[in-house]
Amino acid sequence: MRRRNLVLFGVSALVACALACSSAKPATPVAPTSSGPTAATDGSTLKTSAPALQSPSNGARLTSTTVVLTAGASTPQFAAGVPLQYRFQVMNPAGTIVAQALVGSPTWTVTPELSAFNTNHTWRVRAEYLGEAGPWSNTMSFITVEPFLINDPLTNGRTVGRQLGGAFVAGGWQSRSLTDGIDYDVPTCVSCRLEFDLSNVGPTEGFTFERDLKIVSMGDASAFGSFGAFRDHPWKMHLVQRADFTSGWEIIWRNGGTDPEGDPGDHRIKLTSSPVTMNSSQTFHFLLDWDTRGYSIAINGITVMQDGWDHWFEPPNFRVSLGCYPRGDSIIGATYKNVTLKKLQ
Repeated sequence: MRRRNLVLFGVSALVACALACSSAKPATPVAPTSSGPTAATDGSTLKTSAPALQSPSNGARLTSTTVVLTAGASTPQFAAGVPLQYRFQVMNPAGTIVAQALVGSPTWTVTPELSAFNTNHTWRVRAEYLGEAGPWSNTMSFITVEPFLINDPLTNGRTVGRQLGGAFVAGGWQSRSLTDGIDYDVPTCVSCRLEFDLSNVGPTEGFTFERDLKIVSMGDASAFGSFGAFRDHPWKMHLVQRADFTSGWEIIWRNGGTDPEGDPGDHRIKLTSSPVTMNSSQTFHFLLDWDTRGYSIAINGITVMQDGWDHWFEPPNFRVSLGCYPRGDSIIGATYKNVTLKKLQ
């Protein structure tokens, strides 16, 4: 027992010596002495190195809403094995701290998740021990991800939505009949952007069927069960490729009412021609934006149709669907990929 006590006393003495001043000259200890801390010119009171930031690297655009910050460990000047803690801080573009924590390692998963998306943030970290702080690291920046309500590449042989017929091919998911589709049931959003790539669609695809076929449809999921329910519902949208004009398009975007002229109403536009003519050998990028002011539809970066409203689009039981199977108006052969739906700031 006496030998064990001597060993413990020796270890304690070594730690005490390491934390105290050097015998050769007065030096600031790792932690302050009883006489109080002596601050360095940078304001730090702990004799340890600044952590070296590792990831995310400067200017990185994140791919997940989960943000993991990683730095190198700090090195105390006069002692080894000191149980350092690390204070992380995350700042928004105005320099305001929006998240911070004191943790036991130089890696921290930012919690809660940052609320500002597609936004540049900066971060830094320092070591702390017994209430005293080492020097701050330099700062690095990252850009938060845009959160997707739908993120479905369709090029990996599967979908995150509900598939109704069709088949996966090399270029994505392909509609094989007038009643094929993929449903995405998501929370209603009044300010969103829907994007997707479409190929294998030529002009006037519905001509042989004597009907205007649809590229995409949206609305209340409860109305998708029948032709009549979908047709008459006060919340619906479908984007139409006209069968009677080579570059003709049509949109019905109904925001809570069925009045063809009013608001809420159909917000219907018919075009006999447009700058965009479909070609089955090309891939076309569709972008549909809507918010509290209205909607806009662009194909390959060209705005084709847009309209304003006073009552925004907020269907209950919100569903986005490729094609338009409730009306039997999906395009046979249409191939979709890279479907995303995200909230707009």
